[in-house]
Amino acid sequence: MKSWMKFGIGWGIFMFFLMNIGFPLYDGVEIDIKKCIFMFPLWIIFGLLFGYFSRKKGPKKQIDE
Repeated sequence: MKSWMKFGIGWGIFMFFLMNIGFPLYDGVEIDIKKCIFMFPLWIIFGLLFGYFSRKKGPKKQIDE
């Protein structure tokens, strides 16, 4: 698995727990299991997109002629 994929999946899982479990617990709001089931794949997809677009590209080689 590529490094940006690992980073993206990790970021997606972190954001899922933070937004769907952490903040509702902090605010005292009931956690909706249906919403969690729906949101988990979305956070993984968004995390993969974030990992892909934030990956570091190496410096391009210059050709000296």
